[in-house]
Amino acid sequence: MRDGKNSHSASGLGVVTLFVVLLILCLTVFSVLTFASANADMRLSAKNSEMVKAYYEADGAAARVSADVTAFWKPGAPKPDARAIAALEEKIAAREEAEITRAAVRDAGDGRGLIVSYGVRMDALLTLEVTLSLPRAGECEVLSWRVMAAEPGFEEETLPVWEG
Repeated sequence: MRDGKNSHSASGLGVVTLFVVLLILCLTVFSVLTFASANADMRLSAKNSEMVKAYYEADGAAARVSADVTAFWKPGAPKPDARAIAALEEKIAAREEAEITRAAVRDAGDGRGLIVSYGVRMDALLTLEVTLSLPRAGECEVLSWRVMAAEPGFEEETLPVWEG
């Protein structure tokens, strides 16, 4: 009788041990997956933080350029001539606080003022592109203020997608 009793309790102990081992294995797998997910989230948050910081630095620089452009054509002054427009382009491009990728000033035509466009480099891949309209002296209207790919043609790449 004694042998039968021991064999019965040993099989009960084996089931409990197997259950505990599986439970520990599941908890270990879930903890590793949680750690990997948290680590990926941390890296993504760091990249997002860098992107937001670069955007607001470029936005501030673009706003300062916009203020300089607005102050360029003072109220009561005649419309700038070609030499003054070229000087404005050089002034925008020569800013030291930010990397200006391009600066262009042109006459809007029909006596409607000037169109000023410039880009402020955010990082190696992105540029904040700004287009302003100066309809009259001392006035400035934002026509566009957007983030674009730094290299032309980059945004035109498409992935081969099966169209069924």
